[in-house]
Amino acid sequence: MSTPSFASFSEKGLREKNEDASLAVEVDGMHLFAIAEGMGGPNQGSSAAEVAVNALRGGISGQARDLPGVLESCLIRADSALFQLQEANPGSEPPAVSMTLAVVGPGGECVVNSPGGRKLFFIEQSRSPGEGMDMQECTGGSIHDPGAGMHEAVLPPGYLVLFSDGISDFLPDNRILEIICERGEDLDDACHKLVYEAFQNGSDDNMTVVLVRQPVS
Repeated sequence: MSTPSFASFSEKGLREKNEDASLAVEVDGMHLFAIAEGMGGPNQGSSAAEVAVNALRGGISGQARDLPGVLESCLIRADSALFQLQEANPGSEPPAVSMTLAVVGPGGECVVNSPGGRKLFFIEQSRSPGEGMDMQECTGGSIHDPGAGMHEAVLPPGYLVLFSDGISDFLPDNRILEIICERGEDLDDACHKLVYEAFQNGSDDNMTVVLVRQPVS
């Protein structure tokens, strides 16, 4: 199976600071994608979300190679890092993070974990976007939200997209599909457009997206 390509973008929007953080990395043939939406923690230094996503890296390089085991290890490491952050800053507001996470194996098998609906979507396409494809064909893919909890799946030909609330609360499914499909392989442009349009639609929150593309054979 082809190696997925990916991009991410985060913007503080109208908030004083960006309390979101994202991660998109490849380690030993496995890919880890995450968005953390944080609150609390010390006023200075790394945010709760940054501390949590930085801790994830150790989980994917551990001994567990089954995907649910890797994901569970990542979440445990994030929780431990937040506990240590609180221990080091006892006078600060307790740190908390809402985490959306996906681990993708070398064969396209994946396990995802979402704290709620409209945080993560699978977008399946039967054809690659390209020259000569009209808009009806381009947006003819299917978009699927697995919902809250942990789910095992196979990354379909198309896209995997992770959102923070600042985007998903302000864009309908059909517009998400259009923006991503219109831009095809230009994942950076798609990420920026999703953030820009959510902001134009009234988002007053931090806005973060991670976009993964699995090529169509």
